[in-house]
Amino acid sequence: MKNIYNSLLGNEQTVQLISFFQKIENGVYNKNETLSVKLTNLIHPIKLRCIRADMQSFINTFIDPYLELKPYFENINFVIDAGANIGYTACLYANWWPNAQIISLEADKENYDLAVENLKYYPNVQVKHAALWSTNSKLKIEAGQEDGFVVKEIDNNTFLNENITIGVDIDTILKENNCSKIDFLKMNIEGSEKALFTKNYENWLPNTTNMLIELHDGKEAGCAKTVFNTINKYDFAVAETANYGILFCKEKIYRTWYAKWYKETIYIPNINKNRFPEFYLD
Repeated sequence: MKNIYNSLLGNEQTVQLISFFQKIENGVYNKNETLSVKLTNLIHPIKLRCIRADMQSFINTFIDPYLELKPYFENINFVIDAGANIGYTACLYANWWPNAQIISLEADKENYDLAVENLKYYPNVQVKHAALWSTNSKLKIEAGQEDGFVVKEIDNNTFLNENITIGVDIDTILKENNCSKIDFLKMNIEGSEKALFTKNYENWLPNTTNMLIELHDGKEAGCAKTVFNTINKYDFAVAETANYGILFCKEKIYRTWYAKWYKETIYIPNINKNRFPEFYLD
């Protein structure tokens, strides 16, 4: 594991970061104490606070990543990063796809402020203090920690305060950015994915190519069932499953890539055609 840190940070920064993490493991919680590090796979440095949520976000994004760049991610021009947290995934996407337009949404104000700081050098990323929802609504933050907040829709006449955020729907995001399709949609929104796949998906979902969705049945009953029932109406394949989400890709794109990969990587070099010769047509 230390070799991964060294390759990303170098020896000096690795010592600093491991020491920082050790303080957190020992129970230190201090949002005002920050550390800035420069990773080899990112153009610009990033910051994290001395809290467990930021440590875990760093590990999940860079050390034991829940998503790596896939060869079937092609022609990525428009990205929605829903549940941006402190901006790490958007930093990664901005380095993967420097010419793509990336919209990041974060409901919590303190996380949003640090995301703005981490993303300020990437002109192709727009950070919004908002939560993704099925309609344009007011939402109340009801529960959670810095790594994820549960929101619920409330009356639009409710006065804005620190526990109220704005919900924005995907059609509005597309319209505001003069865009007709989504090339990559990341959704880690603590159960709000159920609302997204319950209604008002008929325009944006068939015009989406790739989606990474984390499901939260523990926070919202029937969440996974709703998401799968809706996605199954359209032509998506499950490309991968992981601890932090399910990766969906347009079936034709994924199967075209898979057939080529399987033939070149598995079939031609490794298959023993003498065992079942009647099955092999080449």
